Amino acid sequence: MEYNELLNKRRSIRKYLADSVDDNTIEQLVSAAVTAPSGCNSQCWRFVAIRTPEKISALAEAVERGVRRFYRDAEDENFVASRVKQTTFFKNAPLVILVYLTEMKYHDPRVEEYYSAKGYGHSEMLSTLGNPDMLSVGAAVENLLLKAEELGLGACWMNDPIVSAEEINEFIGAPEGHHLMSVIPVGKPAYVPREKQMKPMNEVLELI
Repeated sequence: MEYNELLNKRRSIRKYLADSVDDNTIEQLVSAAVTAPSGCNSQCWRFVAIRTPEKISALAEAVERGVRRFYRDAEDENFVASRVKQTTFFKNAPLVILVYLTEMKYHDPRVEEYYSAKGYGHSEMLSTLGNPDMLSVGAAVENLLLKAEELGLGACWMNDPIVSAEEINEFIGAPEGHHLMSVIPVGKPAYVPREKQMKPMNEVLELI
């Protein structure tokens, strides 16, 4: 597929056919993801692929528990139910990939020392530098989404389930210090997505 065609065809897909995704395809998706550029070549990511219906269903239950914990003071049950639906639509996908941010160490320890001397913690330093760790994971996610499109699959990066990170981490036994960044359901699309209207160039580009 031509690169521009690939970019233009990719859409967020939220409903999937039941067809399973084989191990080779999963490895192709993650292999594409990890070729992304990362700050200081830290490769600060980790992927967990969940591919059995029973475990995906259990993951959705864990997410629902987390949602209900977070919104426990909400008086409108319809609102809470809508949040549960929004955060668990991945449960009907044949594959769910969890994307974690691991530790990013700056390539020059002198920079770390300088920031530390000025009272900056590690996360504060990275924030001041434009969050290269998060940008690295974002680049990996985009690679994965484009590879899914190339393989005829649909996917959707989700951030809503992160409210249930505590429950998700416990469910999969995530190592301490690994931060959940996205939940990505993957599968063959169950519908044809509508065209996406892009903002005009003069709204997104300034030439100086």
